[in-house]
Amino acid sequence: MHIMRKKLVFIFFLLLLSGFSIFLSYEFSEKKFLQSNDLHIIHNNENQIPFKKETLDIDYSFIEYYTLKDGDTLTSVLKKTKLTSREIDQLISSTIDKINVNKLKIGTRIEIISYLKDSEKTVREIIIYPNAENKINISKVKDKFIVEKDIKTLFSKNKFYEVKIDKSIYESLKQVEVPDNIIMEFVQLFSFDIDFQRDIRNGNSLKIMFDQYYDKYDNVVKTGSIYFAEINLLSNSYELYRFKSQDMVEYFNADGKSATKALMKTPINGARLSSGFGMRKHPILGYNKKHQGVDFAAPTGTPIMAAGTGHIEFVGNNGGAGKYIRIKHLNGYKTSYSHLSKYASGIKKNVRVTQGQTIGYVGNTGLSTGPHLHYEVIYNGERINPMKMKLPSGKKLEGENLKNFLLFKEKTDTEISLFKS
Repeated sequence: MHIMRKKLVFIFFLLLLSGFSIFLSYEFSEKKFLQSNDLHIIHNNENQIPFKKETLDIDYSFIEYYTLKDGDTLTSVLKKTKLTSREIDQLISSTIDKINVNKLKIGTRIEIISYLKDSEKTVREIIIYPNAENKINISKVKDKFIVEKDIKTLFSKNKFYEVKIDKSIYESLKQVEVPDNIIMEFVQLFSFDIDFQRDIRNGNSLKIMFDQYYDKYDNVVKTGSIYFAEINLLSNSYELYRFKSQDMVEYFNADGKSATKALMKTPINGARLSSGFGMRKHPILGYNKKHQGVDFAAPTGTPIMAAGTGHIEFVGNNGGAGKYIRIKHLNGYKTSYSHLSKYASGIKKNVRVTQGQTIGYVGNTGLSTGPHLHYEVIYNGERINPMKMKLPSGKKLEGENLKNFLLFKEKTDTEISLFKS
């Protein structure tokens, strides 16, 4: 029994010694960790990320991330830190030569790097990412802020895709990973010629060439411009080239005609403007009323043209407007034509008309004091002054510009053929 007790004491002593050794080992490794430059984990704030400690007399340092929201400014973000008002003013003024902090966009990412010493939090560095290409470093050195702008070196590559349309242009281009902004620009290029809800069918095809910019790690940083775009429909083909000269950058078809066509300000030949847009005394009702279009006096039977390509949205009698036509164009535009004597052959609801096509004839129907055309332009539901529309002219290149364009077109066609080979 005595021997057994001695054995138990001996075993207990060994266990105690082992535990003490483990404790010493743990204590040593913990001290070693605290003296290292490893990351220190902060658990009590999800918006704070541990940062590498640099000096042994600093307890730890960390990064706080902010994203500018509507109403935020760099100043409002900095006020959440331990910087004084004087320091914030000094910091803002030091950035003037590098960045306009008043024009930072919603979504701009800001990193604030701080360190904690003796329970005192001090801002050490602010990093601003105004866009994918730039980074602004603001470092606090003693009592001054040093600002440095880091601009990425980018490399451009041309991308070319030829796809068949399945369901929609958007879905078809997304399948080959064309960026959204390029898809929307592609649609806009053809918006005065093609109704994408009515004209596009499965099996139609398209081609597109644009450039993308990459950093040195081959990551896409941003997209550039579309240089060539083409849509092949069942009966028509539309192709556009981006051409830059000394005084313009526009898209032209193979013949050098601009892709962007204006709505006509005067969709009638040989007429005079008899009443402008704005307040006036109504000639029949006798009181002041806003005239929401313009009047062109012309003999009965004078042809009236469609101001732009579109679909007939309404045709028929329309109260005081008499015989009336309204055309729905693309890009949010509509035009209307009032007091007609009759409609042109084949003009009915949902019929497609092209710019310059005769749709009706001047008359004196409805509330009218004489034969004239009352013409209105409606943009996104609001009537605007047709005579002050600022729309592209649909011009055709001539002379030296046309010669240079044809050379550019030939070069672009050659580049496209290399992609396809």
